[in-house]
Amino acid sequence: MSFFPILLLGIIQGITEFLPISSSGHLLVASKLFEMEQNLLLDVSLHLGTLFAIIIYFQKEVVSLLLYSSTFYKEREVEVEIKNLNRNLIIASLPIILIGGIFFLLGWAGIFRKVEIIGFTTIFFGLVLYFADNKKNDNPVKLEDLSVKQSLIIGLFQVLSIIPGTSRAGIVYTSARLFNLDRVGSAKFSMLLSIPVLIIASAIPIIELIKNSSYENISYSVLGFFIAFVTAYVAISLLLSWLTKYSMKPFVIYRIIFGSIILLYFI
Repeated sequence: MSFFPILLLGIIQGITEFLPISSSGHLLVASKLFEMEQNLLLDVSLHLGTLFAIIIYFQKEVVSLLLYSSTFYKEREVEVEIKNLNRNLIIASLPIILIGGIFFLLGWAGIFRKVEIIGFTTIFFGLVLYFADNKKNDNPVKLEDLSVKQSLIIGLFQVLSIIPGTSRAGIVYTSARLFNLDRVGSAKFSMLLSIPVLIIASAIPIIELIKNSSYENISYSVLGFFIAFVTAYVAISLLLSWLTKYSMKPFVIYRIIFGSIILLYFI
């Protein structure tokens, strides 16, 4: 494998993982265009790169979440807002872990990996994103104010990201906005919810690697990790900064154009 595919895949993974434009859709299209062969070790490296980026960027929230289940933490006087945030993150993570796990075990995960589906979902969920992001919101709520029921519903929406082109970040942001969360809070929630997803996405190929004892192109995989890490960290920072002043409209326009190109080119 040459340097260019590593650079391209690392940048795509880093940028698209946390933006509402679908990382799986972009990676699938790129692999078809450039006829890239699947490499489990590289897949692991790219996912770990974005995972480390989100953990380091939100290290305070991650440490708090890890402590949330400990006896020491529960015995402490902790702010209600922090407890509610951690509770909401756990509740919203359950559907994708359970349902996504079932899809993987039954071999259903690849059912939707078709370019025409990616093209359609990219456009359709882009329009849904636009509606949710621009609906009238007179009483915005904070992330920690979400109820258990609302968090669970957002988690169920996240399950739709099993379909390539939907965008996990996009569908979580969309559902959070439907519950009147502000833009930054919705994006932050989608980013924090990516942690268990990325852990699973990394763990599954790691298990396969251990079984097959395949560790070829380690140097390229390390390079892919750093490219994905740096790109993802910058993307997280820029998106949160953008949403303090602006909407998701540019990403909606991009999705419509990207989805239309896919449908016209591949069908």
